[in-house]
Amino acid sequence: MVGRRGVGKTALLNLFFHETDHSQTQCVRVDATESRSLPSMLTPAFHLALLRMSTVDAAKASAARGLRALSSFARGQKAKFADIDVELDYEPEAGLADNGDLDGDLTALLIQIGAAAKAADTALVILLDDMQYIEEAQLAALISALHRVSQLVLPVILVGAGLPQIRGRAGNAKSYAERMFDYPEIEPVIQQTSIGVPMDALK
Repeated sequence: MVGRRGVGKTALLNLFFHETDHSQTQCVRVDATESRSLPSMLTPAFHLALLRMSTVDAAKASAARGLRALSSFARGQKAKFADIDVELDYEPEAGLADNGDLDGDLTALLIQIGAAAKAADTALVILLDDMQYIEEAQLAALISALHRVSQLVLPVILVGAGLPQIRGRAGNAKSYAERMFDYPEIEPVIQQTSIGVPMDALK
C-alpha cells in the first residue's frame, strides 16, 4: 500500500493484523525505522512465528530446522548488523543461512520458514510498515527472498505500506519488483473541512 502520510496505511495494517491474528495464519507485524536494520527487525518476528508453528505436530521437525536456520542467520549477519539482539534457544546449523551474504541467507531462511508453514498447514503473513525506511540493499534482499519462495509455491506473504517513493525504490532494488507486487494507492479515509471537522459529520 502506498500513500502520503496520514491517509490510513498503518490503520489498515492494524486491521489486517487483527483479522489474520484470529485466523489460521501466522501473522507478524514489523515497523521499519531509520535506526534499525531489516535483519534486526525480522529476526524476533520470525522467531515468534516459528515457535508457534513448532506446536503443530506435523510441523515440529520443519519448525525446528527453521529455528536453527534463524540462529544461523542471526549469527551470520551479526558482523554486519550489530543491532541484531535476540536470544535464540536453538543451535545454529552449519551451512544453513550462515554465509554472511544477506541476499542468500535471507532467501535460505524464508525457504525454511515457508516449508514449516506448509507443514503446519498455515501461512506466514509479514505486515511491514514504513517500508521507505529500509535501506535499498536490504530491500533488494527481501524482494529476492520473496521471489524465490513464490517460485517454490511456499506460503509466505508480504503486505507492506510506505510512502509513494517505495514503488520506485523497490523497482530500483530489483527490476522485477514491479511485476511481483500490487501497489494500491491509499487515499485519505475521511476528508476534513478547513476548520478540521470531518465532512461525514456534516451530512
